[in-house]
Amino acid sequence: MQLKAGAPRPNLIAGGLFAAALAASTALAPLPAAAETNWRAAEGSTINLLLISHPFVDSLKPLLPEFTEKTGIKVTFEELAEQPGFEKLLADLSSKTGSYDVFMTSPLNNWQYATGGWLEPLDDYIADPKLTAADYDLADFIPGVLASGRWTLEPLKGVGEGKLWALPINFESYQLAYRPSLMKKLGLEVPKTYAELLAMADKLKTDGPNGPVNGIITRFDHYWDLPYLTFGTMLQSYGVEMLDADGKLQICSPASIQATEDFITLIKKASPPDAGAFTWDQAMQGFASGQYIMSFNEANLFAPVYEDPKQSSISDDVGYAPTPLGPDGKRAAAAWIWSLSMNSAAKNKTAAWLFLEWVTSKDVSVKTALAGNMNPVRKSVWDDPKVTALMESWGETPGQYVAAAKTEAEVAALRFPPHPELTRMLDRWAEAIQQSYFGQGDVKTNLCAAQDDIQAMIAP
Repeated sequence: MQLKAGAPRPNLIAGGLFAAALAASTALAPLPAAAETNWRAAEGSTINLLLISHPFVDSLKPLLPEFTEKTGIKVTFEELAEQPGFEKLLADLSSKTGSYDVFMTSPLNNWQYATGGWLEPLDDYIADPKLTAADYDLADFIPGVLASGRWTLEPLKGVGEGKLWALPINFESYQLAYRPSLMKKLGLEVPKTYAELLAMADKLKTDGPNGPVNGIITRFDHYWDLPYLTFGTMLQSYGVEMLDADGKLQICSPASIQATEDFITLIKKASPPDAGAFTWDQAMQGFASGQYIMSFNEANLFAPVYEDPKQSSISDDVGYAPTPLGPDGKRAAAAWIWSLSMNSAAKNKTAAWLFLEWVTSKDVSVKTALAGNMNPVRKSVWDDPKVTALMESWGETPGQYVAAAKTEAEVAALRFPPHPELTRMLDRWAEAIQQSYFGQGDVKTNLCAAQDDIQAMIAP
């Protein structure tokens, strides 16, 4: 599909994740209450999950016996790191083996999976009162988060419409975390703009009780998540989206070139030499271990780890702030939504659905949030007194984490075009950024070469 000037802008989840619902996510009829849900409808069966290592998984595993007791369904699972997990899942889905009944996924991945016919649509299960409790309450989900699981299967448009392919279990946007004591020691204020952050980059270093403390840590590996997530948040605050309003690629636009040059400058000045290989978990653990002054544009769901003395050496010395403003005073944020989907080749779809219903229910969502699964995808969980009290204590001052998270959520959105080959496109973009960081050509040349390659992937 070749985009042409004047082409309609891709229909994405626009605006903040707390914004008003898209029409598709509000046009859901209430569930009928005439029949009673039968939680034992698949008693004696077994389902197998593929889970990606994540705080959600840590919060879920202790609860699985509760599901088995409630339903009589045995649950087995595999837990893998992100990249090998997605690779193994893709092999299973594409072969239609059905080894996994339910799996962790995201809108970006589902744009490939749904196109291949590998996902089971969930609308009919939700509408069946014998399988779905009347108090399940789809309207309680944050509208934009729920709508991200809908898609019409049309390349470059239709997100938020069509069938529901996934149910959300976690969303993240991005913010700064910092060490208040070290910022004060250095006489530095938390940066409000990227220009301020760049100006202080070479000053972000000091000594700690265990040796030198580096300035900044962030994920920076060579996969699609580099332009999609953390650096993607910086790109979007510089006004860069993958496609502009006319459907033209913006990968080597002046704003994209400037953002990339500034990012590379920032990392080279304030990060250690091996910064170009950090994954998300290495970034999280690196900051939690006290080796860095600032965590740059990292997932706000890392806060439960930072605040936990059992997992963090900085639990009494961490603050949170919104991501910086871009050159034009704009703040934007990427959004990542972890979801659960059902395999269309699942061996026992009734059991798989009952698990999906249970794990995304209000009461289980509260339990996983209290165990570290941030950020909640249900509005009622944000309002739960225990969850509110937990988050209120996080940060340099009471309520600081919540204020930063809400600031980011108001501008967080899916700003990438739905396409089954999007991860391959973003991998190519990430490659260009990495080439520039490691001195393999200049930024403009690398980004424009990537744009040419990605244009060929979009074209029919």
